[in-house]
Formats: sequence, C-alpha cells, structure tokens
Amino acid sequence: MVRSLRILLSCSVLMLLFCSARSSGEPSHDNKDSLKLKESNHSYTVVEFEMEPKQFEKIKTTKGQKLILENTILKFNGDTLELRDAHLHGQTTLYFERKSYSVDASKKIKLCRECEGLGAFYLVSLTMDKNYFHNRLCFDLLRVLNLFHLQYTFSEVKINGHSQGIYLLLQRPQDWSLKEIKSPFIVRRGGDRLVERERFQKEMDKEDKKKYHQQFISIYKLIEQYSGQELYGKLNEVLHLEDYMRWMAFNFIIKNGDYADELFFYVDPETKRFRILPWDYDDVFKPQPHEGYAVRNTRMDPSSLIFSSEDRLDLKIANDPYLYGEYLKHLTAVMEELSDPRIEDVLNGIYHDLSPLYASQAILDAASKDGYKTSPTILKKELEGIDSYFETVRFTLFSKKNPK
Repeated sequence: MVRSLRILLSCSVLMLLFCSARSSGEPSHDNKDSLKLKESNHSYTVVEFEMEPKQFEKIKTTKGQKLILENTILKFNGDTLELRDAHLHGQTTLYFERKSYSVDASKKIKLCRECEGLGAFYLVSLTMDKNYFHNRLCFDLLRVLNLFHLQYTFSEVKINGHSQGIYLLLQRPQDWSLKEIKSPFIVRRGGDRLVERERFQKEMDKEDKKKYHQQFISIYKLIEQYSGQELYGKLNEVLHLEDYMRWMAFNFIIKNGDYADELFFYVDPETKRFRILPWDYDDVFKPQPHEGYAVRNTRMDPSSLIFSSEDRLDLKIANDPYLYGEYLKHLTAVMEELSDPRIEDVLNGIYHDLSPLYASQAILDAASKDGYKTSPTILKKELEGIDSYFETVRFTLFSKKNPK
C-alpha cells in the first residue's frame, strides 16, 4: 500500500518539485490576481556601529577571519548601547564585503512591545539570500507550522554613517533555548560529523552533559537497530518525530538545497524529548538537492517525496515503509496548513516590511556588493512568483491525489 501511495503522489508532485522545467529552480513569475502587494513607508529598525576607519576598512577587505570589533559604539534605533562583545559571524559570508555580526550588548533591545528583550543577537547580512526575503519567508512559514520560535526582523545596518544594506536581526538559538525556555541542552547537527556544536546549562555537571549528549547520539543508533513501527516508537521516545517529519516535508515543498547540517536539536524542558529548530534558508527553490540526483537516487527510491538523502535519519525515513508512510501523512498535512490565505499573508508582510528599505538608494547601492541587481520591481515580481509556485504545488498535489 505504501508503494502504491508513493507512486500516486510521485506522479503529481515530483513532476513539479523534482523535474521543474525552469533549470534555475526558481518559482514562476506568473502574476496572481489575488496577491495585492502594497508598499509601505513605515519606520524600520536601524543598527549602527561607530568605529575607527581602519577597522571598518579591515572588515570590508578581510577574507575568512572572525575579527573582534574593538573600541566600537553600538546604536539601536538611535539609542547608544554598551557593547560586551561583537565579532564577525558566519562562514561563507566572511568572504563577502558585507559581513555578518554577532552582538552582545549590556542593555536588552526589544523588537516589539510584547517581545522578550534581546541582550545578544545576530546581524545576518543575507549576502547569499537573493532579494533578501527567503530566510524571512521560510521562518514565517515555519511559524505557521509551529516549528520556529526565534525573534527576527529586517534591519538596516550602518557603519560610520555608511549604509551596509539590509540585514536580518535574529535571536541566537542558544539564547532562546537555554535562557528563554530553560532547555538543558541544544546541539547543532553537523555534516561530516554528527555533532557540530553543543551547549548546556552552565551549572550542569559532567554526568548530565554526557547523558544529554548520548541521548542525541542514540537517535542514530536506533535507526541501525530497529525498523518499522517499533523504530517509530523508539525514536518518538527520544525525539518529537512528528516535528521532524513536518520539517522534512517543508524542505521538500520548498526544494531546500542544503539542510542536513542546518538544524538544531534542543531538549524540551517539559517532555524531556528533543525538538528541532531549523536554520539558514538562503538555498531554497533549487532544481536538485545538495548531493545531486545521481547520488540521491542511488540511496533511496527516486520517486520518494523527500528532497535530500544526506542525513542518515532522513534516509532511514525514506527507505523504511512504515516511517515513510507516516511521513507522507505529515507531508499532506503541511501542504494543507500552508493554505493560500496564509501564504498571501506572509508575502504581504514581507513586502510591507521590505518596501521602505527598498525605497532607500543607499541601501540598494549596498546590495550591489552582493553581486547582483535588485530593485522594488524585481522584489515584487519575485514575491508574486512565490505565490504562484505554492498555488501550483497545492493544485498539483491535491488534484492528482483526489481525482474526480
């Protein structure tokens, strides 16, 4: 039965999501009458650094070094904040002129009246996020699915009065998990190595640290020891498997080209099981997964409605009939939850927040440093293409699954 369902869904969805006629993998730009994007002139967040000109020049020209910002003044919406620490952040962005930053201030900032204050945060340059909205789009949609909980907002960054363009001010995962919800443990899954980085509550002793580390490692031991419904039950004792499968389904729908190592696992302080915190969505709407179809299709059935085979847990879900059957249920549910009105609300919100930033010529000039041209017209056209993309995905999936 699972095989039949796999084939039925494959005929409808794979044609669109795996075999896109657009070689670039980008969504169609066909306009949709129901999407009414409206410009806004509201105020937006501005973060400013004041530093020695030599340091500013070094930041722009250095490649691959995580420099510490020294003798630097920080301003948030005009208010001066004392810096505890600030340094360059990220990996690939360290090779661009517009760098990302990790900031720790002595006074907390607030992104909204109801929001928890943030003492530390990232300023993500979005240099590889074409037209600057893909991370925001995915974070908003993951919020709809109750899979993303960090605070974030668009911001202009200025250094010594010069605009550095559009950034995403983003709460740090370790602060949200360890400080805000009091999780005992958070770990970032790696690519070549299973554990990229892990953090614990400061007062935790060595034995408890070892216990949580082993709890995470046990996920990958279980998939070697069990299968079928028994494996599902065992995994679900350690990990909220529904959340994980919903995240996989989301990555399939948006054709996320690189996600195996873009995920945090944190222990839910109430259930004591792992939940997930997705990360980094500047590589979406891609024509193929990171490893390529030639490799992927040797690891799993080519008709599997799972985009990537890079992670062993994902591969087990793809190849185990019972797990894959459960996954298909979540794929359908996720697509239903990402309804047309919800997609349109998200796209309208993005345009509302980006349009005043796009009205600044200084900001658009800074965008030229990222190697491509953008404009209000280009942004609007891209957002309309995203709307059409989701409408086509939904129509193709459900019309084929439920023929008249």
